[in-house]
Amino acid sequence: MNDHEHDTNETERRGNESKTDATVANLDPERYDVAVVGGGAAGLSAGIFTARAGLETIVLARGRSAIDQCGLLENYLGFPGGIDPATFLELGREHARYEGCCVESELVEDVDPLEDGFRVETAEGRVVDATRVVAASVYDSEYLPELDAGTIFDEDERFVETDRGGRTPIDGLYAAGRLTDVAHQAIVAAGNGARVGLAVVRDVHRDRGYWDEIADYRDWVVPDGRYGGEEWEAHVDEWVDGTIPEDASFDPERVERVRADVKERRLERQISEEERRRRIADGRDLLAEHVGTPDDPSDD
Repeated sequence: MNDHEHDTNETERRGNESKTDATVANLDPERYDVAVVGGGAAGLSAGIFTARAGLETIVLARGRSAIDQCGLLENYLGFPGGIDPATFLELGREHARYEGCCVESELVEDVDPLEDGFRVETAEGRVVDATRVVAASVYDSEYLPELDAGTIFDEDERFVETDRGGRTPIDGLYAAGRLTDVAHQAIVAAGNGARVGLAVVRDVHRDRGYWDEIADYRDWVVPDGRYGGEEWEAHVDEWVDGTIPEDASFDPERVERVRADVKERRLERQISEEERRRRIADGRDLLAEHVGTPDDPSDD
């Protein structure tokens, strides 16, 4: 190769690199409040709780799941006799979708911190920007960001170090399930994922101005008509005011915003009889579709 050919090829290579860089830079990332990496029991459980709290949630689930190694899941509450692990995961993903999660079968390759969250990139080319990320994979953890000094893993480099809510040393990054040091049981992983999902919602409440004494989130519904009315509103106001620390000097506007937010979210947690029956029917249909019935066994 002569010098002219070398220079021409080098120019073309740099031009192609610039085009690639420009293409990546011009990508319009999808935006979510929460991105969950891992579609096993922990990740799906976390996603269900964040989605039900009104947070836009995507679950990226194409890595290996520990439950795939199980011959039959026999000790998960609600499935006497046991359930096929693949069917269990299918049901979990249906449940996550039903509650509002976007569930995609894509493999996460990188999670990079941004000023206001994280950029998540998959092997398939999807780019997601999320305010918070829940890492709930088991075997695949190469995508995780590192601290400027040190590591987010324990001294044996086996588990991610977290607090009780799954928070890692990197703000906005959480870990759940077997990526942390929890018992290697599906039902324990699901419970841990739920705890992490609740911690995510608690932190969102803090961002909205909630103080620690009132930031906890409880996900349940009550019969329609249980909440509302002047007496109920006065009771909520009294309860909110009673959670303010004695030594706190909160802005009255902040307190009023929190009062209004608490009332609005409690009112939203009411369920009509019609909606209750519809959800029960939907659940039965999904179970029949994936688990089968005695007249139509799923393993035939």
